[in-house]
Amino acid sequence: MTDESKRSLEQPSDWALYRRLLSYVAIYGLAFFLSILGFVGYSVANVLLADLTRFLLDSLGESSRMGIGLVAQMVHGLWPRGDLDAVAYARIAVPVGAIVLALVRAAGYFLGNYFMNIVARGVVHRLRTQVFDALIRVPKVVIDGYTHGELVSKLTFNVEQVSGASSEALKTIIRDGLTVLALIAYMLYLNWQLTLVFFAVTPAIAGVVLIVGRHFRRYSRRIQDSMGEVTQLSNESIHAFDEIRMFSASDQQSARFHAVSQFNRVQSLKLAFVQAVSTPIAQVLLAIALAVLFWFALDPEILAGFTPGSLVAFIAAATQLGKPIRTLTNVQSIIQRGLAASEDLFAQIDTPAEADPGEHGINRAQGHIVLEDIGFSYPGDERRVLEGVSLTIAAGQMVAFVGRSGAGKSSLMHLLCRFYVPTSGRIELDGKPIEAFRLADYRRQIALVSQRVVLFSDTVRANVGFGQLDRIDDAQLLQALETAQAREFVEALPQGLDTVLGDGGDGLSGGQRQRLAIARAVLKNAPILILDEATSALDTESEAAIQSALETAAAGRTTLVIAHRLSTVERADLIVVMDGDRIIASGTHESLMAENGLYASLYHQGFGEP
Repeated sequence: MTDESKRSLEQPSDWALYRRLLSYVAIYGLAFFLSILGFVGYSVANVLLADLTRFLLDSLGESSRMGIGLVAQMVHGLWPRGDLDAVAYARIAVPVGAIVLALVRAAGYFLGNYFMNIVARGVVHRLRTQVFDALIRVPKVVIDGYTHGELVSKLTFNVEQVSGASSEALKTIIRDGLTVLALIAYMLYLNWQLTLVFFAVTPAIAGVVLIVGRHFRRYSRRIQDSMGEVTQLSNESIHAFDEIRMFSASDQQSARFHAVSQFNRVQSLKLAFVQAVSTPIAQVLLAIALAVLFWFALDPEILAGFTPGSLVAFIAAATQLGKPIRTLTNVQSIIQRGLAASEDLFAQIDTPAEADPGEHGINRAQGHIVLEDIGFSYPGDERRVLEGVSLTIAAGQMVAFVGRSGAGKSSLMHLLCRFYVPTSGRIELDGKPIEAFRLADYRRQIALVSQRVVLFSDTVRANVGFGQLDRIDDAQLLQALETAQAREFVEALPQGLDTVLGDGGDGLSGGQRQRLAIARAVLKNAPILILDEATSALDTESEAAIQSALETAAAGRTTLVIAHRLSTVERADLIVVMDGDRIIASGTHESLMAENGLYASLYHQGFGEP
């Protein structure tokens, strides 16, 4: 069985999804009620406009039958005929009635659409924020399962698809649904036996809607998936613009993009085909029903029960059914796209947040860390990236981790940050398992500077004070920048601390971006500092200037360093050498060089600068 088949079997029903989607609508109950009220007025006005035709035609016939229509009864009740003859009376009443009904119809249309948009945008806003809140709180392993483009697509494309189901579709269902109900009620009022003929075709139209609905959902889901791929490839290509040009890979990237875009195009065309086929079928069925209706209506026995005006009004009401029914048939594709998107969004919202089993709070840790027989495999991958790792790190000690790429250094740091849970073994902080601490309290004990600098499109102040703007002042910010050797270039920026950085710190050099990240970690003032190749983007001069600053920042802190530059680790109290998923040696620089093992080999191969 394919993955799509399995997912199809496990997917919730349309009604279950739509019912949950409508629960968001309930929050905006007043606006929703006013919208329905407006659409009721719109629908009733449509019916009364048809009945106005009856009033006009009957005014040309027998005067005794003038007052039997709905509009006629209201007009006579509000303005008695008096001495006016039928034509003179209708000459005044019909134009005035037409204007009044047009105003009611227009007002109803405005109220219905405006307040329904209030509901729809509220639903979209609430869904988008809930999905965002869920995504930034789920375990890292969940995020690892998606590409960047897929995550962006969920918050943009998928949410907008739900917008269609909760705005345009809902408006259409209510507005045109009420119109159909009002017209059918009017037809029943005029002649219920003849109206039953129309109902004979209803099951056939419903069958068409149900059949095409299954195809709509399947193709809509494929379109969503392909949009994630399109977004991902677009983002990658934009960020790798220089590499694409320098490696002459424009044709290669174009071919990849054309392939994913073509798949999206094919699925969209399949969806359009099903939609284009379903509407004409429904129209033909409706035309057959109307044809049969007219055939019966012109039967002499049935004609005897109609006035000329009531017959025309009946036929006018029946023919008016075509447009709303056609629109309701078309809305099926919008609903199914929205349901396919909401299925994915609800799955994200329902994903459990990162587990936090800890019960112990902690103000400021001493920084004593113990790794006991740690083994780890990434979820879904049986290959061990760590095996039997044991190490004791004293509080305030600087420990450097070195080794070949893929030795497990960064994975070990991820475990210390509690991004993942060890497959075996345990990690302790100050004598307690790290899982025993409340997650937020535990992570407050660690400041992290990674090789991949993350800066936001915000001010320098917001970037350096990230997560703690409410607890720091400018003096503390400037001190942290000075420690990170960043104050000079920040003060030279056009607006200083209030300078808004570009996307990812665009406009700053790699070294400047890295210094801001170091300043952020220094400002956190955590007892444990993790530097994951934190000076990799600095030139030799900048690195020399910042080494002493990092040593100052590391004073009194447990500092864990991953680096490929020897100057970063020479001053470490302990150097841990990792290879093949385990620790193979540890000691000072001098002792490890004397052993003439992997550390010495890496050094002689150019591990760092001699």
